[in-house]
Amino acid sequence: MFLRTPVALAVLLSAHALATAQSSSSSSSTLDTGTDYVVTAARAVQAMGTQVRPVQVITAEDIRQSGAGSLTDLLRTLGGVEVTSNGGIGHSSSVFTRGANSDHTVVLLDGVRIGSVTLGSASLEAIPLALIERVEVLAGASSSLYGADAIGGVIQIFTKGAKRSPGASVLVTAGNDGLRQLSGSYVARHGDTDISLGANVLSTDGFNVTTPANTFSYNPDRDGFLQRGANARVVQQLGGGHQVSAHWLRTSGKLHYDGSKTLDTYTNQQTQLAALQWQGPLLEGVNSEVRVGRTWDKGETVTATTGHIDSVQDQASWINRVSLGGGTLTAGAEWLRQSVDSDTAYDVTSRRVSSGLLGWRAVIGAVSVQADARHDRNSQFGNHTTAQLATAWQVDSVWRLRASAGTAFRAPSFNLLYYPGFGNPALQPERSTNFELGTDATVAGWQFGATLFDNRLRDLIDYAPPTYEPANVAKAGNRGLVFTAAGALGDNTRVKLNATVQNPENRDTGMQLRRRAREYAGVHLTHQIGAVGVGADWTLVGERFDSASESATSRMGGYGLLAAFANWRLTPEWQLEGRVANLANKSYTTAVGYASPGRASQISLRWTPAL
Repeated sequence: MFLRTPVALAVLLSAHALATAQSSSSSSSTLDTGTDYVVTAARAVQAMGTQVRPVQVITAEDIRQSGAGSLTDLLRTLGGVEVTSNGGIGHSSSVFTRGANSDHTVVLLDGVRIGSVTLGSASLEAIPLALIERVEVLAGASSSLYGADAIGGVIQIFTKGAKRSPGASVLVTAGNDGLRQLSGSYVARHGDTDISLGANVLSTDGFNVTTPANTFSYNPDRDGFLQRGANARVVQQLGGGHQVSAHWLRTSGKLHYDGSKTLDTYTNQQTQLAALQWQGPLLEGVNSEVRVGRTWDKGETVTATTGHIDSVQDQASWINRVSLGGGTLTAGAEWLRQSVDSDTAYDVTSRRVSSGLLGWRAVIGAVSVQADARHDRNSQFGNHTTAQLATAWQVDSVWRLRASAGTAFRAPSFNLLYYPGFGNPALQPERSTNFELGTDATVAGWQFGATLFDNRLRDLIDYAPPTYEPANVAKAGNRGLVFTAAGALGDNTRVKLNATVQNPENRDTGMQLRRRAREYAGVHLTHQIGAVGVGADWTLVGERFDSASESATSRMGGYGLLAAFANWRLTPEWQLEGRVANLANKSYTTAVGYASPGRASQISLRWTPAL
């Protein structure tokens, strides 16, 4: 079903009635979300709850408590986010933010864009959870802040730092299907120097990731995965408010997959980042930030023959912030070069993007305002200007209203444009307009949020008959409502809820967009009993189709997944952790022809020595 606008507005406005009726029971208007600041909503640090667009946060505590095996496992617990996978740990996954395509979301790692320029998306499974401190998800059109591809939103990953994750940790894990993991981190401040080091090794024998429905490559063997990763960052305070930092991260993986009915096929994957940053007062009253970085996404496929596709993103940014008109003015310039090196012959192997951005945000009494504009000059597609205007009104101590409108665009990937026998060099960028209306309320220690959104997409790239090559053929869109709630039941139980009702459709055909559900929801519960913590995640997903035509053979039924986890603090330095995913051993499908994991358990021992 699709929640019509009048019903959605009624739900939004009901939060006001609830807040007003119970305002006397709440003495705080601070949003308790497990962190006290966000960065992604304005490309600057903001107190949590003051941003004019909602940002969902996965904290270090969320990661530790859940025992999740991957970042995509955690993302599926958030409202407005859907995840599909072509197998188990390490296999390719897709993230749909508010019904947008998986390549409509920009992924940043500590402020640096990552991902494949041939596929047009980032391999989230390539970033080990053991190296992550926090994840922020900004849903909705965000090109005015981050440039091309932010039609669905932005996912920003932060690695461990001395401010939020000081200390040392060693984690050893074993589980089903030969799962083995060893990870360690050391994060500390020594005088004016912050040092962050981390390493992770993970392997699994896997399971057969294809089903007989995959008529081209069904091969009943185990499809294992081996991953190694390391991270190093140094931040040096120079005095006078200046600091410099250097960051390096590298992960490599060997993934077996069913690419042939008879051959053992696998890929060697590598993701790497190198970045330098300076920030401090450039002039009196002007705070500046300069960052240069390079990210690599490399893949080698081994079947009967061997081939490779490597992509590189070189990038630089210069951002300045100054107090103006009772708020903060942000002005900056960015540069991006994307290039491809492959034994596959691409007609064009690089492009450049030069950008200028301008924004202003302020809090004027009970009203918060943010306005942003950006101009991107793409060497392939010319000029694109995007903008957003957002505002929030703190009506009283517990009730807040917000509204925003913004535009975005996505530049076609190199595969869509130039892959031999498939690409279409005549493709044009996809463009979108996004509107939001929402409310937040804090009632008796509970935090509620509801966002009504309408994302309209033009020049959708689809695969049109009879040739089925990519083409700008359609209009698409998604209207819906995201509801979230978080709070305590008694002294020791915490609950997080989310529910999304939406209508992701091709508006030329009226068909449901591929692999996207009209309804999905989640419940996250934790309970502390002395030194023992227990919890559960329950995820519900509605019916989907793995085709653009809603054919009967592509129908994927709805499903519910239950995971249980626990931790036991044995001593101040030692903790035992466990998790059972898909507790009921449900059979479900997120991509036709690919199997999903059954019941899987793991147990971990964590050592956090006193420094």
